[in-house]
Amino acid sequence: MRNKVILCLGSNTDCEANLRSAADLLRAYFGSIRFSEPIYTKPIGLPGSGLFLNQVAVAGTDASQEEVGLALKDMEKKLGRRSDSKRKGKIPIDIDLLLWNGTILKPADWEKEYVRRLFRSVAD
Repeated sequence: MRNKVILCLGSNTDCEANLRSAADLLRAYFGSIRFSEPIYTKPIGLPGSGLFLNQVAVAGTDASQEEVGLALKDMEKKLGRRSDSKRKGKIPIDIDLLLWNGTILKPADWEKEYVRRLFRSVAD
């Protein structure tokens, strides 16, 4: 059974290069994946942070939700994300699993206007 996955990517450090690298890793993992255009947004809850470059992606997978979650964390680490990145206000990459087969996993993120707008641009 194919699971439908919706991801949100964000970076506030070397943004364009990090989003490109994340997209490459995600393409290698999922095979078929569609990306929205990236847009810059103001940081939320990170005082002193620069702008974030955000993007939404839609993919399908036969992997379990747990397997996908672990793969995303591994990709973040490969691209320089560390446990103290948020505290330091420098996020090389953040890859969040927003929806799994229509179930909202991160309601606060899903409510953000830019996330919904980006999602609409790549929705089926």
